Amino acid sequence: MPQQFPLILETLLTKPDTFIKNILPELNPLTEDKLEALSKILESGSVIDKQNVTKLFIEYLKGSGEVYLSKKLDVKRPKLFIESANIIGELHYSPALEPLKKALSKEYPDLVLPAIKAISLLPLSTAITETLSNFYLTFKDEVILSRSIRYLSSGKDELVPIFLQKYHKLAVERQMWVLDYFAAVADKRAEGLLIEEYNKYPVEKGVYCIDGLGRIGTDAAVNALSKWLEKSEWFLRKHIVTALGVSNNVNAIPALLKALDDNHVLVRGAAVKSLSQVGNKNPELLIDSLKTANPQMKSNLVRAMGLLKNEKFVEPLIEVLKDRNSLFYSIDAVGDLGFSQAEFALRRLLKDDIWFNRLNALEALAKLNSRDLKKFAQEATEDENDMVRNSASRILTALKTRV
Repeated sequence: MPQQFPLILETLLTKPDTFIKNILPELNPLTEDKLEALSKILESGSVIDKQNVTKLFIEYLKGSGEVYLSKKLDVKRPKLFIESANIIGELHYSPALEPLKKALSKEYPDLVLPAIKAISLLPLSTAITETLSNFYLTFKDEVILSRSIRYLSSGKDELVPIFLQKYHKLAVERQMWVLDYFAAVADKRAEGLLIEEYNKYPVEKGVYCIDGLGRIGTDAAVNALSKWLEKSEWFLRKHIVTALGVSNNVNAIPALLKALDDNHVLVRGAAVKSLSQVGNKNPELLIDSLKTANPQMKSNLVRAMGLLKNEKFVEPLIEVLKDRNSLFYSIDAVGDLGFSQAEFALRRLLKDDIWFNRLNALEALAKLNSRDLKKFAQEATEDENDMVRNSASRILTALKTRV
């Protein structure tokens, strides 16, 4: 029977849809020879074969399978190591920790991440936490470190206190990695350190601190970011306004409104995007700001309001359409809002003296999906401007496609 099993296995793998059903009777009794035959598939089989055997180990061979595979965690057999580590991690088999740790070396770059992933899935213990923290605080390959954060994030409850305790004793380069980890996991316990480090080293460590505080999103984090926005270099201001958008905190809105009038175009652009993420938390503040905004701030605020898809903005933006100096932005924004109440105001602009106002009005009406869009587009095919005519033709073609 042991000699026959590899042949049976090979035959059953040719029918992947029924493999599990048909292989189960052949595994009774489950012997080491059969497990060895299965492990060879993990090591050298096709992708589909590996997937089926992996499923077999995880769902049907619990108890015996992980014990056997943990003995096969040999760094000299890298392909089998990777597949076995994946299964052991999914089965949360703690006794495999020691053989998994052997792969945490720069000598085995292809095995480090599979090993770390598996270890991060094992039941929590002091040994697991020490292994993960020691790895992150000592390993030197930057690419592997960066990619490992997604696995280590599941252990943040234990790792964050350790990293906070050891932070000031670390070399500056390693401190950067710890800040990067704090930014990724967005743990409120790191908030104070992130604020402290930005205040001391805004240029050197600022980006990590900014990103982390944005994801943490507390009032204290947003207040710190808002304060820094007034006196930082432009590239840091850009990161700050992005972080304020990520914060999902209504208190970020006043700072973002000010950033719409920043003296650097990239900061203003980032502020528009960020305001479109949090602006609906206080739409009335945006409407009030629109009444007193200077031309640059007004144009950027209009763009942000268009992206927010809030019906409260329809009337204020229709009112803005009366200001010919801001038509270029306001027509677009009204179209982006997507509410039919704006149709009448846009229709009047189809006869505007300036061709790009006619063009923008037509395309805004297309965004509103106006019932009379076909009529408007057909009339616009006779427009004196070729860009308006081309836009009308594209709209008519799109309408035919819908039908």
